[in-house]
Amino acid sequence: MKDKGIIFVKGSSSNNMSYWPVIFIIYLLQSSPLFSQVINTESNKYNNISDTSEVSKRDMVSVFLDCSACDNSYIRQQIYFVNYVRDVQLSQIHIFITKQYNASGGGTFTFSFIGKKDFDGINNNLTYTSIKNNTEDEVRKGLTKMILLGLVPYISQTSLADRITIAISGQPDQQRHVIDPWNNWIFEVYGGFNFAEETSKSSLDLRYGFSAEYVTKKWRIRMRPYFNYNQETFVKEGEDISSVLHRDGFKGKFIRSISDHWSVGSFTSIISNTYENIDFGYRIAPAIEYSLLPYKKALRNEYTIAYSIGYLRRRYLEETIYGKDKEILFDQSLKLEIRALQPWGSIRAGLKGSHFFHDLSKNRISFDSRLSIRIFRGLSVTFSSNYDYVQDQLSLPKGDASLEEILLGQRQLPTTYGISVSAGLSYSFGSIYNNVVNTRL
Repeated sequence: MKDKGIIFVKGSSSNNMSYWPVIFIIYLLQSSPLFSQVINTESNKYNNISDTSEVSKRDMVSVFLDCSACDNSYIRQQIYFVNYVRDVQLSQIHIFITKQYNASGGGTFTFSFIGKKDFDGINNNLTYTSIKNNTEDEVRKGLTKMILLGLVPYISQTSLADRITIAISGQPDQQRHVIDPWNNWIFEVYGGFNFAEETSKSSLDLRYGFSAEYVTKKWRIRMRPYFNYNQETFVKEGEDISSVLHRDGFKGKFIRSISDHWSVGSFTSIISNTYENIDFGYRIAPAIEYSLLPYKKALRNEYTIAYSIGYLRRRYLEETIYGKDKEILFDQSLKLEIRALQPWGSIRAGLKGSHFFHDLSKNRISFDSRLSIRIFRGLSVTFSSNYDYVQDQLSLPKGDASLEEILLGQRQLPTTYGISVSAGLSYSFGSIYNNVVNTRL
């Protein structure tokens, strides 16, 4: 008789006797067809092709699953009748999945099935939308169903075609008008804290706020008040040295679509920031944006130009280096942005220039970029950079910063630039198939 995997426990005879009822129950469960059926129901739910041992590698199509937001192990367990390869150049089907957050707070996933080799020219696109209240398990099941649906045109051209069954559950309902009591508004309240303490130092961070968002095809409105409090205390020679910073404010934007390429709107902000020497300030800025591609076609490629002109009013905590306790300012900015998501990788870059009207030398130029690309089989590189040319620090307080203020980061320091660069490289090689899923320790 085949071993059922009974567990033997070593120890004294009296202890072993206490385990025998448990062992007997486990044995009965493992032997029960009902138990086996329950265990296997989930893994076979989505598959209409029977036992994987009956499917040879010759019958399987090679798939490269390209999704950073997916539970890849779960998908491989559920869809076991394909060969998952480690590099796109080894695949017959490239499944490229991207995600964008939608108005409800959920995600809209776009599936691009790209045929290669034997399936060259057979391409397909599908979408799946999750809501904010979906659990991770519900989302991964939804993604798996869409992948299965997208694979049908390819598998139907293989020897597995006669083993495919398609079923539609339930009866189609007549189209109903759904009443939304919230009228497309989404609200969120958040809060949190971090606290740490040692013998000679402690820190406390508090953050809380609220957001309201309204999104339709014509309008995009978002309002977010926020509050941040940071306190650090150091003990030196029996004396407490404390640093307290707060950053509170409000951000709002009101955007109206006027065509497939044009949008207009207004940005509003309120700020109180001890680090930047701003006791209270606000800015109101009308804006306009032009998209080179129609907005509805800009899911994978986006090229935009945005212009805004703003009115600012500030009151400072300390007199500034320009002798101001408060002031009224006008500024303008122009921003160019490029974003592309492609099977070979992704690229995002933005260039922004701004200046104050009262003195054109008070300006700033910012550039940021991120590139992720597959160079060749198995080799991928990522690169990101940020650069700021800074000439607009109007809120700097008069006088030199003390050593304590510098070390504790209590005030902004003068600078003419800011730069950061990061790069990474990865190379994989070895077996071209990676169908096995093993989540054990």
